[in-house]
Amino acid sequence: MAKKNIFLYDVDIPEVVQDKAEEAFSSILAERESAMEKNTDKKRKRNQKLAKMMAAAAACAVIVLTANAFTGRLGFGDVDEQETAEENLSASDTETDMFAGESDMAAQETDTGAPSVFDKMFTLYVKAAETDGKQSGEERTQDGQSTQLSVGKSVPLLSSDKANSWVLGGDDVDGSVVDYCISMPFTCVGDHIEKITYSINNGAFQIVQPEDESIIVDGQLYEGELNTGSIGGDYDEENGGLPSRPFETVLYRSFTLDYNRQTDEDTWINICNNRSVDKEVFDAIWGEGKSLEDMNHGIQQMLDNTVITCTVQYSDHTSQAVTIKVDSKIMSCAEAGEEPKYEGEESVYVTFELQE
Repeated sequence: MAKKNIFLYDVDIPEVVQDKAEEAFSSILAERESAMEKNTDKKRKRNQKLAKMMAAAAACAVIVLTANAFTGRLGFGDVDEQETAEENLSASDTETDMFAGESDMAAQETDTGAPSVFDKMFTLYVKAAETDGKQSGEERTQDGQSTQLSVGKSVPLLSSDKANSWVLGGDDVDGSVVDYCISMPFTCVGDHIEKITYSINNGAFQIVQPEDESIIVDGQLYEGELNTGSIGGDYDEENGGLPSRPFETVLYRSFTLDYNRQTDEDTWINICNNRSVDKEVFDAIWGEGKSLEDMNHGIQQMLDNTVITCTVQYSDHTSQAVTIKVDSKIMSCAEAGEEPKYEGEESVYVTFELQE
């Protein structure tokens, strides 16, 4: 027997029944509003949680990009912390499923051997002779021969075992002209790197190398000539000072190296330039009775904000770049990492500093 819909009939509802019905409907409406508020609050919390996760992911991306400037590797928590983070992510609400595809892609890149975003970081080192001292605030490798470049730290160029670190020249007869040749003993370290390209905004790179062999795989030659000193070459004392093999000097505006062959015992990589300067700058460098402060100021004016750009190319054909300023600074020998002749000895050093 079908039930009749009493709401389709005109009936007289007793007052007590009507009061009970209104009370029941009010209770139902109150419960529904409360449930809607809870659901809204839950959604709000979900959205807040999602926003925090997205902010954390964005912050992570910022850290990865910033690491390119610091050229250092990021440190992560221990295994338990990573597992807890992964469990929290997988246990989150369905709104966070947007991250799953990115995680799967990262895992696939790792499985296939392609570089992930966390692999795309590199570190630049300045090589120098082994010393007993250690620079304050700098990181040296275990052999004491390399110092890591970092933002805000001036790394002094020290004399290497192969040659002098820098050579200055000047001519004040036909006008105030200065020239320089500065060793550039950089080494780049990272994962999945295929090639490294260096370019410069002032002057040129001076490559001293054997005539029949070069570690340069590509480059843009410098147009013209630069009358400067030179660092490098093989001079055999037993052969009357002549080189044991023919060497050549090539000037580049930019050049590229293979990652697995960045240096060679018969190759010298320098930066060089000659330029006209004010008499004041010339005298600051070459004048008699000038202080270290004068000389430091003159060298800084001579270098004229010279910047080297290092660009690395990864195996997936992406690339990243950092810039290094060539400058000078007055430092104590002990601070620079050299053995001082007397306590508190200071000198002017050519420096390299990673830029933000």
